[in-house]
Amino acid sequence: MVTRSRRFGSDVPDQTVKVDAPSDDLSPSSRVLLAVEKIAALGPMTYEALRRELGISKTATWRLVATLKESGWVRLRHGGRVIELDHRLDDIFAAAHFADAEFAPLTDAMTMVAQAHGVHVDLFATDAKGAIELYETTRRMTAAAHPIDTEDETLWLAVLAAMTGPQLDRYLQQASHTMDPDALRGLARRYRSGDPARLYWGGDGRVLFVSVRGSMGTPAALRFGARGAGVRREDLIAAFDALRGQVPALVGVSRESTVGA
Repeated sequence: MVTRSRRFGSDVPDQTVKVDAPSDDLSPSSRVLLAVEKIAALGPMTYEALRRELGISKTATWRLVATLKESGWVRLRHGGRVIELDHRLDDIFAAAHFADAEFAPLTDAMTMVAQAHGVHVDLFATDAKGAIELYETTRRMTAAAHPIDTEDETLWLAVLAAMTGPQLDRYLQQASHTMDPDALRGLARRYRSGDPARLYWGGDGRVLFVSVRGSMGTPAALRFGARGAGVRREDLIAAFDALRGQVPALVGVSRESTVGA
């Protein structure tokens, strides 16, 4: 699948790592909420696109959309062919952020991988105001601990690369009020020329960033860094591969990636 960024104007293979949600049967209320989440994450959708995402019949899709429209949660455009969120609900999703349960399978495996490979593993996502925040780490967090840089440009790039087109548009609109325009343009240039596998090197090649999404589509990034001397780039790649081995739901970046090149 190819995701187009309307603001950045680039086509990049959507190979972002995603922690998939369980495929259990959904209750009617859960299906309604899932439909809203899909429209929020993927943007305005046709009936057929929504039907494919939910895995339900055409008739069930029509009934579901009718319910959402009557409730004022969605509106129809282009002669009733395209479904989009009501602007008030869209604003709520723009402000929504990280939920711990969304990344639970990932965070449970981080400590084991970090200990086995002599690395630190950190999980970052944006907060409700758009700033990048550390949500989980394998480091010992004490008053004397060295602070983790959340202003690293490569970290920002990895988080942005995890966003869908609509998420990116909403985020940049929000960030335009607080971030330096030149900084945003610089990120846009790096995004266009970035590794399509969503793997980024920082810290002069000593830190590996990987774009990830939660089961509900929340964009985030993993940071793999050396815990001591003697850790090489190959060790960071091996740690990432081991984490994918611990969490089979991590998909989208092939093991044949040229990230180590």
